[in-house]
Amino acid sequence: MGFAIMVSTTAAVAAPTVTTTHSGSSTGLAGSLVSGDLLSGLIATELPGDKGWHPANPASGNSLHPNGLPAFTDDVNNTGLAGLLNDFPGAGTPAKIIRYDLAAAADIRQIQILSGNDGADGRVFSTTAIRYSADGGGTYAPLGYFHSDPLGTVNTGTWRSTLVDITDDSGPVLASGVTNLIFEFYAVDNTQGQYRDPFDGVNPFTGVDDGLNAAIASPLIWEINAVAIPEPAACVLLACGIAAAARLRRAQQRTV
Repeated sequence: MGFAIMVSTTAAVAAPTVTTTHSGSSTGLAGSLVSGDLLSGLIATELPGDKGWHPANPASGNSLHPNGLPAFTDDVNNTGLAGLLNDFPGAGTPAKIIRYDLAAAADIRQIQILSGNDGADGRVFSTTAIRYSADGGGTYAPLGYFHSDPLGTVNTGTWRSTLVDITDDSGPVLASGVTNLIFEFYAVDNTQGQYRDPFDGVNPFTGVDDGLNAAIASPLIWEINAVAIPEPAACVLLACGIAAAARLRRAQQRTV
């Protein structure tokens, strides 16, 4: 099941669009994940204000546990307690604040966020604010605020995983020359399976008051991907392949 959700943007990113896909299986979206992306194998830095991990997560007290920071970028559709963030972060406060430093500046065409819960409840949703730097972390600009589903959506036993795909519907580049990415993950649920935004009153990102108390239960983040635009050499090879295929078709047509 997919949803196209427009999100708040800045001038640096013309028209980011979120497409959300749900699955009734914890691993039902594994085939849609991109491996070998810009974040593969990187370990994020937890920034001031980070709320750590849920006490049930084995990474509580040790973020380098496989269920902690490594789970976000191990190119695996994790399940179980992997990536379970801390509850009760406070209204308007992220549960998790992490930064990735890329190996080299890159143009990004897509960001993927996989969340889920084997228990098929409100923790499958995700709410994320993303910032990026193009100068090695000297300054950051907002990429956007992204919510997986319409506020008020209820999940009680239906979905076990959620994939959020963020792209730019005006062109192939979501963000250019990116050197660093900051992800802020928020609480999503009221413990009854209902998706809520993390703010009491008006959400400063959207300007909307959902009329609900702030979410208090946090998601399980199972994978984060940042997908680069293919290198020019790869594009040349692709173009050559297309041209060769066209020549072959023309030759076949002449011999018929």
